[in-house]
Amino acid sequence: MAEVEGGPGHTATLAAVGRAFHSQGDRPLLVDHLALGLAGEAGSVLLAQLTSQLPEESRQSFGLAFAIRARFVEDAVQAAIQQGIGQYVILGAGLDSFAYRRADLSRYLKVFEVDRAASQVWKRRRLEEMGVAIPASVAFVPVDVETGDTRQRLAEAGFDFPAPTIVSAIALTQYLARPALEKVLELVGSLAPGSRMVITYVVPATELSELAAAGLAWTMSQAAERGEPFLSLFRPSEFDELLKRSGFSRVEHAGSAELLQMYLADRSDGHLTGIERLAIGWV
Repeated sequence: MAEVEGGPGHTATLAAVGRAFHSQGDRPLLVDHLALGLAGEAGSVLLAQLTSQLPEESRQSFGLAFAIRARFVEDAVQAAIQQGIGQYVILGAGLDSFAYRRADLSRYLKVFEVDRAASQVWKRRRLEEMGVAIPASVAFVPVDVETGDTRQRLAEAGFDFPAPTIVSAIALTQYLARPALEKVLELVGSLAPGSRMVITYVVPATELSELAAAGLAWTMSQAAERGEPFLSLFRPSEFDELLKRSGFSRVEHAGSAELLQMYLADRSDGHLTGIERLAIGWV
């Protein structure tokens, strides 16, 4: 989970550019007007590269992959609010813009952004430069979830452990070795009853079509070259078992077919590779 000194890692930048791409398209599932600004100069460079290198159809598929998962998470947060949940923890927050873009939802929440200290300093500086105010309801929790004491840091930031919480961990699991991932899951699985977690995981090549498997191999090689190697891949049944061992009583999964049915059933232009899947686990 390496990061560029003085800025976010490539993964966070790529996700922000993907959301920006999708926001500019037709009938977007999610409009993130802050994504490109948060990504800074590196984001603008990457956007220009992808625009020149990828055909329109490929750019749309690229953007959709990042937008559809963000939409899924925000829909889950909205459902949690409607059920009385008032705390939201974003693990590996990166360049997530929820707290600054969705005032309609974030005003009902105490939002805890968990990330490495250097990344948070950079993000806060970017928000200031963009003229975006940080709401009083946002708490920055500087900790590396791989090596630090996340529970202690949350407590210091005012997290209410007896209260039910929604947690998101997006594009995080593949960068954690199994012991570190289990520690994170066990922490969330120990939260108050009624808590839930929205999480992504990457499946191995054996679960994919030949074309998607080739895409996974390329993605993994690119990540490794940038110091962000994939360490953990899971078949859906394996991930389901891991969540239940970690304290989750119920788990629901969403792969490409389910996501397309949920959000693009009336359109024929949606395509997802299936490399990444989403799950919601309830405590």
